[in-house]
Amino acid sequence: MNTEQSLNSHSRRKKIIYCVDIHGSEDNFRKLLIESSKLGVEAIIIGGDINIDLKNVMQLKSHKLILIPGECDDIYITKCARELNILSDGVVVDVDGIRIGCVGGLAAHQSIRRLYKYINAVGGFDILVTHFPPKGCLDNVLNNFHSGLKEVRDLILKYSVKYVFTGHYHDNIGVCILGTSVVINPGPLSLGYYLMVEYIPSKPLNYTFMKLP
Repeated sequence: MNTEQSLNSHSRRKKIIYCVDIHGSEDNFRKLLIESSKLGVEAIIIGGDINIDLKNVMQLKSHKLILIPGECDDIYITKCARELNILSDGVVVDVDGIRIGCVGGLAAHQSIRRLYKYINAVGGFDILVTHFPPKGCLDNVLNNFHSGLKEVRDLILKYSVKYVFTGHYHDNIGVCILGTSVVINPGPLSLGYYLMVEYIPSKPLNYTFMKLP
């Protein structure tokens, strides 16, 4: 599946991989790192619930990694990610001119409050990565009960975020339009799913749902 939307940038052509819900599948994460090198990817964004020993895989690192923690990531994961300088939660990070807002799943409400303060200080962002989806978007459980976060929904609508990358609900793979925002859940990397994002200045952003070979 390929979809295009506009995204402004001031730098050269770039490729990013977004993955989420690894759930201890170190083998799949290693495969993803190898695939990303073949694809010429410059950054990998991990949307939470990793549950692997990062120090075992960081030796394969050949590009920028950004980790937004999920509710299943314990203190060891976050401590290790902080030591490796890849932890991003309640902040806006810059990847070659693309501003990415980060909302983790360990303490989502605190993360959102920190992000609001960060936005007030540094301005808006282009992409939001949130482990939990917004209420009403890719959050169907138990016969269409919507269990996403209203606070995430409010954040997206307030800033008209262009793109939102999320996860958590493994069966809610796909795309949802919320206002003018495109919300995407690529599916869990534990099952081999991830999202390939490619963008060129002044041209449409392209994203492709992928699966490991």
